[in-house]
Amino acid sequence: MKKLLYIFILFLFSAFMISCIGVSTDIRMNRDGSGRITMEYRISKVLDSLGALDGNESMPPVPVSRVDWERSVSRIPGAKLVSHSRREISQDTIISAVIDFNDSQALCAVLSASGDIVSVNSGAGTLNMIFNKSGRQYDADLSILMQTMFSGYSFSFSFSAPDDCAMTFTDGRGNPINSPSAAAAVLSGRRVSLSMNTLDVINQSGGLGARISW
Repeated sequence: MKKLLYIFILFLFSAFMISCIGVSTDIRMNRDGSGRITMEYRISKVLDSLGALDGNESMPPVPVSRVDWERSVSRIPGAKLVSHSRREISQDTIISAVIDFNDSQALCAVLSASGDIVSVNSGAGTLNMIFNKSGRQYDADLSILMQTMFSGYSFSFSFSAPDDCAMTFTDGRGNPINSPSAAAAVLSGRRVSLSMNTLDVINQSGGLGARISW
């Protein structure tokens, strides 16, 4: 069981956008390529305590405290932490952060923990994001554990710009796909958005991403 939990933790922390179980990210882009990111993510207290299994409980894989965020954002040229809050409710710790970015490079650095899940071309007005890169299948025991851990958690993403936007879905390699049946999405307008259960994002065959143009 301990080995299974350890594998589960490594899986969760391999992708920033879904590593927190519940995630809400809103991006507001200005004409000059600057903008603001507002994030709120939920970390299960159970999952937080399981971090001790790998001996790195003092080094959280995603920023949690304000000090964590300040240290992380200070390493990114063109990014600034505007506000941070943390609160606890029932089984979750909820972290909120607002970050201003000066250009597309700063936006990519903030959003992409691994450096390869986000790309932006502000000149051409395109944003490519990969929410779940692998789309791989998991054994029965791990699947049951995931269903338990992810129950009740959701993933949401939104993007707005001064002019109309359009969003299309991709697989984990960036190839176009049809809209997932489990997704509630707004695909065009000044603000485009996606909302899904976190487990549906993880279970999306072939992975899941989005391409936004504006």
